[in-house]
Amino acid sequence: MRLETLHNSLEQRWANCLPEGHMDILSPAVSLSPDRTGVSLDSLDKLSVIHVAGTKGKGSTCAFCESLLRHHGYKTGFYSSPHLVAVRERIRINGQPLSQQDFTRHFWPVHDALHESKEHEGDMPPYFKFLTVMAFNVFLAEEVDVAIVEVGIGGEYDCTNILRQVNIVGITSLGLDHTSLLGTTVEEIAWQKAGIMKPGAVAFSVDQQPEGALKVLKERAVEKHCPLLVAPPLDSYDWGQHPLELGVSSQGQLLNASLALQLANTWMLLQSRSESLLQTSRLTSFRPPKEFFLPEKNKSHKFVETAQPFSITRRLALGLKQCSWPGRTQVIHKDNLLYFLDGAHTLESMELCSQWFIAASYGSSLKRVLLFNSTGDRQSSELLSPLLDCDFHYVLFCPNIVTPQVNLASDQANCRVTQQQMMLRCLTNEKTWRELRAERQGPMSSQTLLQMSCVFEALTYLTDKSREDTCRYHLLVTGSLHLVGSVLSVIDPELSHQGLATIGDLAPQLSDTVTS
Repeated sequence: MRLETLHNSLEQRWANCLPEGHMDILSPAVSLSPDRTGVSLDSLDKLSVIHVAGTKGKGSTCAFCESLLRHHGYKTGFYSSPHLVAVRERIRINGQPLSQQDFTRHFWPVHDALHESKEHEGDMPPYFKFLTVMAFNVFLAEEVDVAIVEVGIGGEYDCTNILRQVNIVGITSLGLDHTSLLGTTVEEIAWQKAGIMKPGAVAFSVDQQPEGALKVLKERAVEKHCPLLVAPPLDSYDWGQHPLELGVSSQGQLLNASLALQLANTWMLLQSRSESLLQTSRLTSFRPPKEFFLPEKNKSHKFVETAQPFSITRRLALGLKQCSWPGRTQVIHKDNLLYFLDGAHTLESMELCSQWFIAASYGSSLKRVLLFNSTGDRQSSELLSPLLDCDFHYVLFCPNIVTPQVNLASDQANCRVTQQQMMLRCLTNEKTWRELRAERQGPMSSQTLLQMSCVFEALTYLTDKSREDTCRYHLLVTGSLHLVGSVLSVIDPELSHQGLATIGDLAPQLSDTVTS
């Protein structure tokens, strides 16, 4: 499919999803209005940005990248979404979410400036766009050395794509998600994600992309005059005396870690005053030097060059090892339960989640429990199918709410759906599970299936069960990052188990946590 055809098809899809007369929302600049807060596009050009899009792994890739650069002494800004417990998590300085005091200090000047300059009652940016404007204000005010910016949805039309001067771009693994907006094929989705490429930038993607998606990425890279490279396998780097250890551990993170190494290392090369690459203070025509590429005989892709692996220094190794990203392949022990938390919400990420849980949840005298939910236009059958191999004793279906009474002051409140709609989705998920189990294994005589009205009810039920039983309980929470966030708000509201790293600290490894 030609790029023009993809473009026209996707614009029509967005038009069908938006109210009549609102096609202008396709522009990321509409309603963002950073200039109304005193931040012009010229000011944004001064930010040194690493921009990352993708279907899965973009948050983890950004987290690795941030940790790598922080461990080299750079002051980092990191904008991500969604948050798990508190909205402050979305904007981080040096790996730490803004404190309540700092969030308030930055929030009100941005809000008041936008409010005072509005031309009509509805002339305020919506939630995500407001936070994007605020994040850019924070990064400029804090004078960060580098801002790692995660795309919200897609890329081409995402409001973070208002950034004009971006020298480093990352595209993580691609798959089907948000299909009502982004397209129903990986080629359409690749077109959207590649929208963040900029002329003169260099873009990196991951190994194992679908061939059709990789071809579209390459075509858009040529269109945008942006060289595209594929990150090499993580074990192809020269690790020397440093063990390969990841603070966020699972098979899927190997791709993300290699991509983050390429993004961070390239950014540092471009910043280095001693590098011959830097001839001017603003990089407008960067082209990767020959040493960025693998020799011809080692190329692994038909459409895209493979980037050159390099030697891993102590700081690079520490940056990977001490990276923390809560809610992604995270293990927490509390009371009599061992929690396995992973916000997987695509087929590919759920397959990896299932593999991770099976490998990590081992031993005798234990009962495995699933707490699951899925939302939006995602097909629960695709998400649940990989979990059939996990040998669960209990399967609980629960909405993404802590208690039945929605607290509108909570950062986790969702006013777009009613509790009745949420429970109906849980009923559908349970029905889907029964059908999948019947197709594969027949009747479920030894498995208990339950619907819960809220996370608090589910965790209370399981805690009581575990106290009555001599078996250990391993609880996998997955299907939705918002569900994971609701669980964390009960068992670890301060995210104290995230272990944000500083040099010299040792982040716990998965094997240590499981066997403790």
